[in-house]
Amino acid sequence: MNLSQTQNPKTLLPALRIGCAAARANLVPGLILQAAAAFLLLSYYNSPTLRDTLHGVENLKMRWGPLYTFLSAATFCGLLPWLFRIALPGLCPRRPWAELLFGLLYWGAICQVTDQFYQFQAWLWGELVCGSRDANHPWVIAVKTACDMLLFTPAIAAPCNAISHLWKDRDFSFSKTRQALRGHWYRDIVMPSLVPNWVIWTPGIALTYALPQPLQLPMANLIGCFWALLCITIASKTQTRNPAV
Repeated sequence: MNLSQTQNPKTLLPALRIGCAAARANLVPGLILQAAAAFLLLSYYNSPTLRDTLHGVENLKMRWGPLYTFLSAATFCGLLPWLFRIALPGLCPRRPWAELLFGLLYWGAICQVTDQFYQFQAWLWGELVCGSRDANHPWVIAVKTACDMLLFTPAIAAPCNAISHLWKDRDFSFSKTRQALRGHWYRDIVMPSLVPNWVIWTPGIALTYALPQPLQLPMANLIGCFWALLCITIASKTQTRNPAV
């Protein structure tokens, strides 16, 4: 689609339709993702062994700070999905080493921003309003989730993700990326990803905010890794059934 030709505001509808179709297509994987997140949350509060293990992760994150955030995100969201793609016939990236470097650096960097946002929410709604950074009253979780999905995701996370992956898909060419970003780029590139984000990720994000703040980013990284592996597995099976795709 030539973005410079899409001047009619009514063309927002096709972007929303694409997003709704993506949400429907990923509904079952999304339910699996949410069930896995709920299982992890229940296990944390009911299994002393798992809770002690995660407290070790919590202490490690607090000691290492941004370095832990970078390494955790790069490993779970960059390295593991890349290794999974390398292992599956037909899904190996066209430029594997470039995509690996991109995945490590992008997810390591964007999760620094995400972690700062989680800490800001813990300070604002927890410490400032409730007197505890780990406050997990239902209304606190609801407000954090709303701020995340309705403010942070549309304003920062979704545009960064869309533009960075557009740049990767344009062979890391800045000129090709700038050309693709002409016109109503937010509507045409970002909006289609927002609907499945809202439908699929909202419950998982709410479950993430039910954990103590230092564990929220590791939980989000684990969910993100699980989601990526699930999508890759589905893509592999789709290609097996449709070898011409």
